[in-house]
Amino acid sequence: MRNIKRVLAAVLAMVMMSTCFSFAAAGDRYIAIGADLTDSQKETVLKLLGVSDLDSYNVFYVTNQDEHKYLDGHVSAAAIGTKALSSVLIEENSGSSINVSIYNINYCTEGMYTNALATAGVKGADVVVAGPYEISGTAALVGTIKLYEKMTGEAVSDEVIEGSVEELTTTGDIGEEIGNKEAVEQIVASVKEELADNPDMSEGELVEEIRDAAEDAGISLSEENINKIKSMLQKLQSLDIDWSNVKKQSESFLNNIGSIVNTDKAKGFFSKIAEWIRSFF
Repeated sequence: MRNIKRVLAAVLAMVMMSTCFSFAAAGDRYIAIGADLTDSQKETVLKLLGVSDLDSYNVFYVTNQDEHKYLDGHVSAAAIGTKALSSVLIEENSGSSINVSIYNINYCTEGMYTNALATAGVKGADVVVAGPYEISGTAALVGTIKLYEKMTGEAVSDEVIEGSVEELTTTGDIGEEIGNKEAVEQIVASVKEELADNPDMSEGELVEEIRDAAEDAGISLSEENINKIKSMLQKLQSLDIDWSNVKKQSESFLNNIGSIVNTDKAKGFFSKIAEWIRSFF
């Protein structure tokens, strides 16, 4: 069994771009806006995204029909809804990391987006996802990928997008079931990191890696949930994925978790020292 590498701590509302869009002279900043937002909701969303001048962005509008294209079969019709409301902003950053911020998103976490976007080949991007009020945010994954395609000119296949959506929803469903999405994020990222080194990993090896990663995260998974993660990862194995990017993003994500935990441990240590000193007085 592998040594425990990291300890757990911390991790869209949109979908494929429709043909109904406007394109502004805007460098490398892109935004996708839900086509069904009211004027007041649009104002709220743009404020959350930090956008004051749409003319400085490449702007796209998304419909609910667009959302159903990739989410049907992975997300319930009730969760997708009948209106396209959430929005995504993406900007190229100077590095290779994926940085995600979310507002009014109650199902998807930053880590879930980060993991799934890495699978789709996204890198060097700052992503902000926002809704006008609390929404699931599942459709934003596809919206971000499609914006990334526009930003870089690099096409992402429908199969890879669907694999990313399945990764997002599998992580979210299991995380909700056990009450710990962050732990499932860590498990998925850890096994994907191992897969990047050994993409031909057997079914038995996958299961062993999942069990080891769950132990590292300090949780116990049912056989059913282990099999769900295994099936999702087997699908990713069959896709044409940039595994070098997956490895890099997974390492960054897991190292960030370790940094947060170490900081928390340090705070706890010095807090105990302070309490010990106060006990003398």
